[in-house]
Amino acid sequence: MIFKRKWYFPVMTLFFSTSFGGSLLAQVSGYESAYPSAYLLGLSSSGVVSSQSLGSIYGNTAFLTNQSKHLIDGGINGSYANPKISPLYLSGAAYYSYSDSLGFGFRGKPIFLRSFPTDERFSNYAFQGFINWKWNENLSFGLQLGPGVSSRIGGYSSYSWNVSASAAFQYGDFRLGVILESPGTYRFDKYLKTEKLKERLPERLLVGLGYRINEWIDFQMEGNRTFYENSHISLNGKDSSFQYPIHTMYAGNIGLAIGKIESFQFISGFGREFRAENSLRGFYTVSMGMAGSIFPKELGEGYLYSVSVQRSGLGVPERDGAETRAAFQIQIQFQ
Repeated sequence: MIFKRKWYFPVMTLFFSTSFGGSLLAQVSGYESAYPSAYLLGLSSSGVVSSQSLGSIYGNTAFLTNQSKHLIDGGINGSYANPKISPLYLSGAAYYSYSDSLGFGFRGKPIFLRSFPTDERFSNYAFQGFINWKWNENLSFGLQLGPGVSSRIGGYSSYSWNVSASAAFQYGDFRLGVILESPGTYRFDKYLKTEKLKERLPERLLVGLGYRINEWIDFQMEGNRTFYENSHISLNGKDSSFQYPIHTMYAGNIGLAIGKIESFQFISGFGREFRAENSLRGFYTVSMGMAGSIFPKELGEGYLYSVSVQRSGLGVPERDGAETRAAFQIQIQFQ
């Protein structure tokens, strides 16, 4: 009989897989937005309105035109759940301030990640060159362009262009930031060893407001719209698009930084993120961290660090997607 013990689990798995969104969606692991630096993780932030270089070099690079130093930055992050440890994800960047109104650089950072709850890992990285220019005293622009690559079971995808543009407006203690990003389309010729998978990742529009209350306290608020209706997957030539409700494609966060980066700064944030699966699953995050200078008296000025932890999926069991994340970052500034 088909329902002998050895057949029961495979048959039930096939039944439930085809009952929720079709077999195509069930075979492809989901993903969620990444936090590419420890400073941004501590704020639960995408970096769209971060004026601090520890965050803006991986977020809205247009804010870098407001500082005159050259930068070299590196970081590492990972997470824990289930109880397993994710791979360690690396980020790195460099920036050259050419003049008071022009600068350029390079960065490599994760855009989308997925480590839990399944064992299938997904990562999407972008390696971008970028240029920033100051339009006037208050308004700056940035353009970021470079190849991206994804990783799933079966190896790495083909390369695709990741392109983004950003704007930064600063007037006194008030800041406004905007980023529009297109991650690209990726092809796997040996997904799950034998399948051919092609997926287009969704564009994102990010907007943020920031205000420096005084020289010790900085507040920021961000919102983003991810255009999942423009994304799709094709498995062995069979296309499938995503029909998520529009209201589920919005997320955001608030962040607070207390102190001065030249000595010590405490950062914290609260936000909402979501994971793209058969449905968009919303999660809340809470995070905290610290940043500051590394022994400024002994090493001199220009050596910065950030260490942060975040709990993603408040009130959600780890088996359903909750995880604890941690990150470390170091940055060297020089002229």
